[in-house]
Amino acid sequence: MICYRCGSVLGAGKRCLHCGANIAIYKKIIRTSNAYYNAGLEKAKVRDLSGAVKDLTRALEYDKKNIPARNLLGLVFYEIGETVEALCHWVVSKNLQPKNNPADEYLNAVRSDRRQLEAMNQAIKGYNQALEQAAHDGEDLAVIQLRSVISAHPHFVKAYELLALLYIHDEEYSKAGKLLKKALTIDKGNVTCRRYLQEITGKVSKRKSKDRIREERFSEEQLRLAGEEVLVPTYKEKSRVLQFALGLGLGLAICVGSYFFLIRPAVERSISTDMNQYEISYKERIENKDTDIERLQTELEAIKEELAVNKRQMEIYIGEDGSITNYNRILDAMVLYREEKWDDLIELYSKINPAVVESSSFLSVYDQIGTFLNSDELLDKIMDEGVEAFNKYKYEKCRKICQRCLDKNPDYVKALYYMAMSYEAQGNDKSAAEYFKEIVNRFPESEYYKAAYKRLH
Repeated sequence: MICYRCGSVLGAGKRCLHCGANIAIYKKIIRTSNAYYNAGLEKAKVRDLSGAVKDLTRALEYDKKNIPARNLLGLVFYEIGETVEALCHWVVSKNLQPKNNPADEYLNAVRSDRRQLEAMNQAIKGYNQALEQAAHDGEDLAVIQLRSVISAHPHFVKAYELLALLYIHDEEYSKAGKLLKKALTIDKGNVTCRRYLQEITGKVSKRKSKDRIREERFSEEQLRLAGEEVLVPTYKEKSRVLQFALGLGLGLAICVGSYFFLIRPAVERSISTDMNQYEISYKERIENKDTDIERLQTELEAIKEELAVNKRQMEIYIGEDGSITNYNRILDAMVLYREEKWDDLIELYSKINPAVVESSSFLSVYDQIGTFLNSDELLDKIMDEGVEAFNKYKYEKCRKICQRCLDKNPDYVKALYYMAMSYEAQGNDKSAAEYFKEIVNRFPESEYYKAAYKRLH
């Protein structure tokens, strides 16, 4: 453990042996951070990635320089498809510990596979588009988009969550259940997926229970109606024709009466009862569906708000004025300095925003480049090209380079001198004399004074 004040190795006491700082509370903070890191590591081993994110985040709240916790948090985010969050933590880790840091390997591995990185980027864009479509009544397009996202990026847990939510909204519970179970194989501790799965299980069992009760009631009513329908008139067949006719008429009358007074009312009551049951069932389903829609809309609003927060966080790091963008610009400026591409260096330096750069090393490089750009050393290097052009009889090019130097520093005598010499070489003595006079009048102590004076007299 290192002292927070002087950077020396700490002993077992409550004070630093080197600077005497009180380190009791500091040690407790570091131990707490390490404890959360160990808890997050254990959860990550059993794929409770959501739980690991919480513990590792707490570890960094206690000690933002806990490099193992920050690197592991980046790995967990990368595993659940949060590539931007992973890269941000690895970049910060690298800035805090530039040497012997595993984050270098992680960043190089991601950057080396351009195709995979582009696929991840497209998956994130597709997820954002699907979220926008789902929010504006484009559920079908959102489902198609999310299927493509999951196919390209199978570990993108948030895509699984949103697609399952859309399936639940369309009452396709079987498809939603398969997606949620697959997401839980990636992140066993995902509370959102577990809650959605529990909601689906409850709805399926409730529907089966209602159907069973309805079938039992319908069976009982059919049995009762069957008992009422069995009314067979009995009579003794007579040999006489009149008795036969009377018996036949009496039987027919009994049948007709049974139908109108017994069977038909029973059937009507059964139909009315079934209609009432169906009406009650549909009303209950409509009420439950309205409740589900309100709940899902609330969850969708929460997801949209989370997306907006993620967008803002991405802008902070990888936007046009983000910290990662400015770190890369400083690195590119170093390359341009080494390659002596001064025009490109001047243009790129003007785009760097040092306010978002936290690394002292990068700020030091930025200040050194700025000092160089504001010094005569840069003008000398640019002017070397002008002198070379003059020696090769390229006088127009020489004057352009001289003018660039004078625009940056009107008192740069060397540019005045070669501007005059290039005019003189082309026979424009009048223009040359103006620059020689300026050297003689304004810079009598310069090394070009005597040469300018001779050409005027």
